Amino acid sequence: MDSIIYMDPVLYNAAQEGNIDPFENCQTCLDQLLTPDENTILHVYLTNQSSKTVPTDFVNRILERCPPLLFQANKRGESPLHLAARNGHSNVVEVLIDRAKALPADTESRVTEAKMMLRMTNEEKDTALHVAARNIQAQVVKILTKEDPEFPYSANVHGETPLYIAASIITRRREERGKVIDEILTNCISVDYGGPNGRTALHAASKMGDDETARKLLEKEEKLTKTTDDNGWSPLHYAAYCDWSSARVVEVLLECDASAAYIAETEKKRTALHIAAIRGRVDAMKEIVSLCPACCELVDNRGWNALHYAVASKDRKVFEECLRIPELARLKTEKDDKGNTPFHLIAALAHENKHWRGVFDYREIYGLNKRKLSVNDIDEGDYGEIQKEILESLEDVGSRPLGRQRKVLGRGNEERNKEKEDAMSKARESHLVVAALITTVTFAAAFTLPGGYKSDRGNAILAKKAAFIIFIISDAMLMVLSICAIFIHFYMASFQGLEMIDKVTTTKLLSYAMMFTRISMGTMVTAFIMGIYAVLEPFSGSAISVYVIGLGCLFFFIYFMYRIFYEVRFSSETIDSKFSIK
Repeated sequence: MDSIIYMDPVLYNAAQEGNIDPFENCQTCLDQLLTPDENTILHVYLTNQSSKTVPTDFVNRILERCPPLLFQANKRGESPLHLAARNGHSNVVEVLIDRAKALPADTESRVTEAKMMLRMTNEEKDTALHVAARNIQAQVVKILTKEDPEFPYSANVHGETPLYIAASIITRRREERGKVIDEILTNCISVDYGGPNGRTALHAASKMGDDETARKLLEKEEKLTKTTDDNGWSPLHYAAYCDWSSARVVEVLLECDASAAYIAETEKKRTALHIAAIRGRVDAMKEIVSLCPACCELVDNRGWNALHYAVASKDRKVFEECLRIPELARLKTEKDDKGNTPFHLIAALAHENKHWRGVFDYREIYGLNKRKLSVNDIDEGDYGEIQKEILESLEDVGSRPLGRQRKVLGRGNEERNKEKEDAMSKARESHLVVAALITTVTFAAAFTLPGGYKSDRGNAILAKKAAFIIFIISDAMLMVLSICAIFIHFYMASFQGLEMIDKVTTTKLLSYAMMFTRISMGTMVTAFIMGIYAVLEPFSGSAISVYVIGLGCLFFFIYFMYRIFYEVRFSSETIDSKFSIK
């Protein structure tokens, strides 16, 4: 290319709209008309088409006038095929491939122009198939894989193959994503399953809780079950780790090869059962134990078994549920390298969290550790040094596959926990104020009834009207709900100071108080509408207007709160998936 001539606004707008007329009499070579990002006419046209079915007449006529545009890339190395694949323009993809097929093949490599175009990569080494998989364009993936089935489509600069990308994407279009994976597995002769840091597509599917994809992958390649990443984590480790990962994935992995439960990671020698225990994934633990009971005998590099890790989760309910699993209950007297049983750890933990005291039973059966200390000694004695050591070991046990990166990306557990406690404390104060305000208003409304009282008896004037009756019922509900919320806050404030409730219970109680407060807010709107309606009923136009406006606002509020909850939950899962695993 001799020189770059930036497109003037007229030509740029014509390219956006697919208007060929301004280019018919253009004296400049079309491959020299570029934007600052070196996008050609075809790049501009394809970028600005929102529909998946795009008119191809403009593409054909431009390529007739300037065939080199078929392969010309922009600054990011993206060809027109990359953009058509990204936006799902399947009909344009077919036109581009047909155009390339019409060109003569390279006599030396004997690779057709069409295959050269399909194998072109951008600056991140993404082919059009990588791009189509990332954007979940199933129809485009089908076309690309059928045109060049023998090409392996290896990893890009991030170590991602198209199959890994498809398996790891968090999306609401799960069915479409499944089609992308099906097309790659069905059409490609030599499938590359690889991903970054030694992971595979099965690791990604396990992390996502996608048992269907996991099963499909294992039908094609069973050995993926035992493939470990750079940290020694198998797909089973990922399935055990992630909160949203289904226990069904664990079942699929172990049904294929139960010996995967014996795989221990590289550094700390934790198995998937250890990971499930510290994450509190009792459902995953039950699946692992039922399909591979002998894996309960495995310990990590400090001699900790799964029950030690259940204590390290600091969730008493998780530990108690583990004790109900016979294979795990047998581990309660097993000692680590320092001679501590899980109950030695609990005895140290009980000094910090009093609610753990309730899990002790016959303490003498656990014996002495290597410092000649029993569970009772640690619980009742003043062994500050041993207690500190055990508590530090509980913190140090870790749960993430890339613990070192965690320190770089985030702060320590202690600082994060303090921030969470401060945030929860502020939330409780705000909720308490709202609940108290609602109670005050409700109490006042009960004695200042709409329409007033009959002077001779003191009865409500509107007592027989349906709207007034609904108002009274709503007001009573308001009083009960708001008082329940206030009582929960009072209960938490009283018992937290005495360390009689744990953080998990506190969180649950706060969620109940929030629920009561939210319901009471909606009920308060209902009471307001019915009270106004009862008073204005003789004036039907005004009454109906208030009724419609009030209900409209109520439904909008409910919808708005639902959208906020849904989007925050979805985005938090996305953020966690980015920073907890990668």
